[in-house]
Amino acid sequence: MSTWIRPAHADDIDDIAQLNDAAFGQSAEGKIVRKLKRDGDSVLSLIAHDDSQIVGHVQFFRIQIDGAPLAVGLGPMSVLPGRQRQGVGSGLVRTGLLALEGAGESLVFVLGHADYYPRFGFSADTAAPFDAPWSGPHFMAKRLADSAPVAGTLTYPAAFGV
Repeated sequence: MSTWIRPAHADDIDDIAQLNDAAFGQSAEGKIVRKLKRDGDSVLSLIAHDDSQIVGHVQFFRIQIDGAPLAVGLGPMSVLPGRQRQGVGSGLVRTGLLALEGAGESLVFVLGHADYYPRFGFSADTAAPFDAPWSGPHFMAKRLADSAPVAGTLTYPAAFGV
């Protein structure tokens, strides 16, 4: 079955929240996606669709560095349990990173699997100089431009409760 990617529409939010709930087995990520949208903190929201339903979603949101809107965060990223490990998530991440680079964004952070995100160029070493609510091997960053900040204090949207 073919899958295609498009920007999420406003009327997709309920399906996106349900997908996140199914993928993570809890409602926290669905609530985060709803709050990012409601608060205006969403930078880019993409869905993967198979002509019958939404099978994947990736959310990108604004992160402040030293009080300025200089970075983007990736997450949550979810794929319907029956469609995982089929390239849906990878397609969403790659498409999102290309769109962000094209829009002039320079730096993306993710808190995720240390074995998954490095394949897209994310590195814990790149994130380490930043003062953030998280640290360690699961907190990674990817530079999209040479002009990207190399250090600073990160402020996450209220949706993350930090």
